[in-house]
Amino acid sequence: MLSKIRIHQIFYLVVSLFVVLTSQYHSSLKMSDINSSIFFLFLIIMSFGISHGAADSIIIWRAFTKFKLRVAVFLFYLLIVLLGLSLWFISPAVGLLVLLLMSIFHFGVSDLLYLNSLSRNIKHVWGFVMTLLPVLFFEKEVKSIFDLLTNFDINTKLFLIMKLAIIFLIFCFLLYVLTSRNIKKIDKIFLIIEFLITIVLASFLKPLYWFTFYFCALHSLRGLINIGVQSFKDFFFLILFSLPVTLFSYFILSESLQINYLNIIFSVLMALTISHMLLPVTSRTVVHFFGKY
Repeated sequence: MLSKIRIHQIFYLVVSLFVVLTSQYHSSLKMSDINSSIFFLFLIIMSFGISHGAADSIIIWRAFTKFKLRVAVFLFYLLIVLLGLSLWFISPAVGLLVLLLMSIFHFGVSDLLYLNSLSRNIKHVWGFVMTLLPVLFFEKEVKSIFDLLTNFDINTKLFLIMKLAIIFLIFCFLLYVLTSRNIKKIDKIFLIIEFLITIVLASFLKPLYWFTFYFCALHSLRGLINIGVQSFKDFFFLILFSLPVTLFSYFILSESLQINYLNIIFSVLMALTISHMLLPVTSRTVVHFFGKY
């Protein structure tokens, strides 16, 4: 019987191949100006994309039996989200740097959690490649996005360094997987194909389209599997749980404060990723101050 991870890998590969084969017929996926579709990307990421982060609610619910501890952890969680948002808008450059660094450490560990034999370092290599992969094919577009987010003209030499690092780490990752004796042959095959098809996708799709696809179709779904989401009912609950974030982002940040969608997407992702990664620390802190389970 196929595992959930394997089923997801097959699903991801089939959908990826479909996108690659049909992308040439959809010029909108390659257009430089994405203003006409940024709202839909915003909705997808803010609802479906962050659902695996919303799954922290399930973790909190399962981990604590006392109502006061559940409430306390939720409040601490939301406090960290608000502090993360504050950091972004006080210093967008620092916020973007924090987001990129967290993504490097988080993507690999989460996406490859099922491969216990992989070292944390090689998982970070995966995370680095996935975080910065669009730079390899669409340097100008990524630079324009980063410049817009930070209100700063980033030196192009930095992107050259990133491109060289990405190419080097791609070969390192493939060489490691191919020569590793700790990974089953079938896992090697799926992992390499998954890795390569994601790179191919990055060469076809403009950065924001590629990020939306990777973040939702691979990272978020893999994250839901990792935490043990059992049914569509659980998944629907997570979408509903993330709805307040979507509504807050749209009505407060976009409509009231007139913040552009790009800043909303990445500031919210940064804030939620901080809370997501600090959940174990948050839980221990709450238990320390409010008592045992």
